Amino acid sequence: MRGLSFITGGELYAVDVTLVQKVARRLSVTPVPSAPPEILGIANLKGRVITVLSLNKLLGLDESNESEYGINTIVFKSGGATEDQMGLAIEKPGNLIDLSDDSIKSPHLSNEYEEGFCISGIAEADNEFYRVINIDAIMQRYMTGTEAITTNATFGGDDNE
Repeated sequence: MRGLSFITGGELYAVDVTLVQKVARRLSVTPVPSAPPEILGIANLKGRVITVLSLNKLLGLDESNESEYGINTIVFKSGGATEDQMGLAIEKPGNLIDLSDDSIKSPHLSNEYEEGFCISGIAEADNEFYRVINIDAIMQRYMTGTEAITTNATFGGDDNE
């Protein structure tokens, strides 16, 4: 898998680059009243409304990726029957990395830890460890309103050890 690396909460993460539309730096986000705390708000990106979620809040981390100059956001391609687009607010975009399917292992997270639904695996590349984000589960929970799946077929499901 070709991945896009990034940093949030001081940790390294990766997403499948084929799911990424673009990385928007300093995106201006408008808060939405009564939205769940994970939803930072909406943004206009070339005439398209993007729902921007806080990855830090999804992972239970301190909120540190907002600034007066805007938010760094990974914008994902719309998927399925919906044309809605989602973005994840991050601290700092990284580089393209190669993650072999064999290197992605199940995360072995506690069931009580909310992070579990949005992490599909842990991978090693270039002597660094990356948490692989399960974009399908996040989109399913926040864009369609249904409960998130716990496996991600893109990364070999839940039996990828």
